[in-house]
Amino acid sequence: MQFIKKIILSEVFPGILLIFFTFLALVFQNSSLDMIYTNFFHANFTIGFDDFHLTKKLNLWINDGLIAIFFLYIGLELKYEILRGQLKNIKSVSLPIFGALGGMIAPALIFTLINFNNAFAMQGWAIPTATDIAFAVGILMLLGKKIPTSLKLFLLSLAIFDDLGAIVIIALFYTAELSTLAIVLCLICIFALFLLNRSHVTHLSLYVLVGVIFWIAMLKSGVHATLAGVIIALFIPLDTKKNQPYLHKVYKDLEPWVVYFILPLFAFANAGVDLRNMDFSFILSPTSLGIILGLFLGKQVGVFLFSFLAIKFKLAKFPENVKYRQFYGICILTGIGFTMSLFIDTLAYKNSDFIQYSDKLAILIASFLSAIIGYLYLKFIK
Repeated sequence: MQFIKKIILSEVFPGILLIFFTFLALVFQNSSLDMIYTNFFHANFTIGFDDFHLTKKLNLWINDGLIAIFFLYIGLELKYEILRGQLKNIKSVSLPIFGALGGMIAPALIFTLINFNNAFAMQGWAIPTATDIAFAVGILMLLGKKIPTSLKLFLLSLAIFDDLGAIVIIALFYTAELSTLAIVLCLICIFALFLLNRSHVTHLSLYVLVGVIFWIAMLKSGVHATLAGVIIALFIPLDTKKNQPYLHKVYKDLEPWVVYFILPLFAFANAGVDLRNMDFSFILSPTSLGIILGLFLGKQVGVFLFSFLAIKFKLAKFPENVKYRQFYGICILTGIGFTMSLFIDTLAYKNSDFIQYSDKLAILIASFLSAIIGYLYLKFIK
């Protein structure tokens, strides 16, 4: 039992869990269980009563609801790291900021160069710009002490800023028509959260109550509802009135739910690509190539190039006791898009079959290529 507990609590386990549920989704979708799998995630699920209810398919509850909790978790991490953690010092954050910027610009450019003449395909330009924190860090932890701590911190910091970039992209480019009434209700909820924060209220139930109303208002507003999680995180107090840590405690309480339940469930619900009747020539379609080359090639080149230039122009400091060839291995791992890329894919194409779902398969191919090659490169490089 102690051995199993040790594995579950290890930093490697979240990555293993994501891989397991990805393959499980592929097995379900490509076997006689496919109808059970599809019907389960497309079944309507209702919360509420009489005229006050909300009905959505189960996969949408996951993609719009549970992922909002994931963004709350990321928002809490960002706020803590910027105000109290390793991102507090500007010198320590400039390199991952430049790296994250390059890791978004280069993949988007590659995708655009390949798909600029297809308006529908161009909706997915942001798919290869994301890095999956849990997966990337999980792969890195498999390498143990071979990787300097400074490089681990760089990857974690870069992934945090990468997620921040993804949040901004979703807010700016993946919103529907706005509802004035819902927006007004959102602003009222934000003001309520401000008052709770200003008063140093640390009763989590009050934040949950306002947060649920805020999430529903965001859902009806046209702005993607998952962003409610980030905004709520900004108003969670750092400390109690007695100066006891509060935000970090909420973050730690959320961590097992996100790592062991929300992300694996999201992977299971969204990674089920039907390969049986797929025309694999679609993998060579401009959209799929844009995703694969953007994630696998664009991410590593963009992160490395922007980081290298920032160091050369003395805008950032290179990590201590690190060689450039080691650093490049970390850049390869940033091509693991996985859950974040799948999420943006669902926003961009809304599960369209215009290329027989090979867009999702392209994400899996690029992510596994980045994981496997990045791991082997770092393991055998001297």
